[in-house]
Amino acid sequence: MAEFKFSCPQCGQHIQCDIGYSGMQINCPSCQQAIVVPQAPRFAAAPTAPPQVTRSTAAPPAPPVPPPASPGLSTRQTTAAPAAGRRFAGAPGAQPAAKPKSKALKTVLVITASVVVLAGLVAGIIWFGIPKYKEHKAAQEAKKANPAAQVATPTSTATIQALSILTKMHSAYTNLTSVRAGGTFTMFLDVSNITMADVNPQMPPDSKMAKRHPLGMPRMITDTTELSIKRAQPAFYYIVAESVAKIDRQTITNTFAVWKSDNGQFMFSDNHQKMLPPTYRQLADNTVTNANADQFKKMQQLFDDPANLTKIIKDLGQTDDESVNGQDCYTLTAKVIGQKVKVWVDKATYLIPQWQITLGGAISDADVDDAFSLYASGFTNLPPAALDMMKTQVKKYTPVMTKIRGTITSTTETLEINPTLSADDFNYSVPQGVRLIRMPNATATAPRPASP
Repeated sequence: MAEFKFSCPQCGQHIQCDIGYSGMQINCPSCQQAIVVPQAPRFAAAPTAPPQVTRSTAAPPAPPVPPPASPGLSTRQTTAAPAAGRRFAGAPGAQPAAKPKSKALKTVLVITASVVVLAGLVAGIIWFGIPKYKEHKAAQEAKKANPAAQVATPTSTATIQALSILTKMHSAYTNLTSVRAGGTFTMFLDVSNITMADVNPQMPPDSKMAKRHPLGMPRMITDTTELSIKRAQPAFYYIVAESVAKIDRQTITNTFAVWKSDNGQFMFSDNHQKMLPPTYRQLADNTVTNANADQFKKMQQLFDDPANLTKIIKDLGQTDDESVNGQDCYTLTAKVIGQKVKVWVDKATYLIPQWQITLGGAISDADVDDAFSLYASGFTNLPPAALDMMKTQVKKYTPVMTKIRGTITSTTETLEINPTLSADDFNYSVPQGVRLIRMPNATATAPRPASP
């Protein structure tokens, strides 16, 4: 048989084959990619005609070799089996076929055709099936809970030790008369896995838009906030925050302050944007103070009861000791509404220099039921029907919460316990030129200028 050489267009492998393979689809013996054998050069030798024999001793005449395909058909694919005796250079086990006897030729052709069909099916599964499988697997992984948000079930000893530390923490915070602290609050949220189907459950799953990220929803959100906090009995407080947030590629800065002094309660906010001027308000003193005091008392009563704690805090246990800002700390971990919460507790003061929430944990319907049960028992006056409606909506979107990845961390860098604080310590220095707006029922007492 006449042969010619060509190179694989995929990997450049030199291949030698008979001219009868021209126009057929084969697999490259090197890279295994499907390729089409090009037309043989015109100068390739024609196949030698078989010798003439007498009718009584001659083998059945060989089928005529098909002429080379026209140039317009050079890329046509075919699954026809090669004629007997043709070989493909580099194919494993390629040997000239023996002359069939009796019905052996038919059997060989049937087996060869079956093998070709089977090989085509396997190649199709590999070529088309694996990418689809990978896509399906990636979608399934995105629905799973964040491994970093998992909390191992603690031993009974670890739980008892954690409860003992919590009791000492409660005593330490209860006995504080004043505190001055400074720290950093950081947040990182990755919401890029959320799709249109997640936020719109009514959307058909096979819709073109179902797998796309919702228009207008950011993918990455980061925030770093520097905090300054003061608190003193009976109800004076001072919280100032300087925040730098980045939403995808947009950076937003904000200054926020809220304080309560003997002049009343005030709030200041500045987004540092030309179109949004800063706001400065005096809040309704008595109403807000009483509401905050009542809410704080309810919260304290709720969390003083261990039965209420166990409604939202699961798998609480003491873990390995760690250091924060040079302070030797106990660490406690637990699940709160399915999310991992880690708390660092100073061994000397039993105050908290750092806490962290890791998002993306699985939220069960039982978690939602427990949270709403606690909420209804002291944090709201909404009627039961309204709470049930809210709870149904929350359960509908818990799979979306599982697809969020991120952490929220608060670190106290400076801390003074029971410092001596004056009235001026609870007045924020508002920039000049910002007009004060008094809300209804606000005390008309002029605020005392803050110390520089």
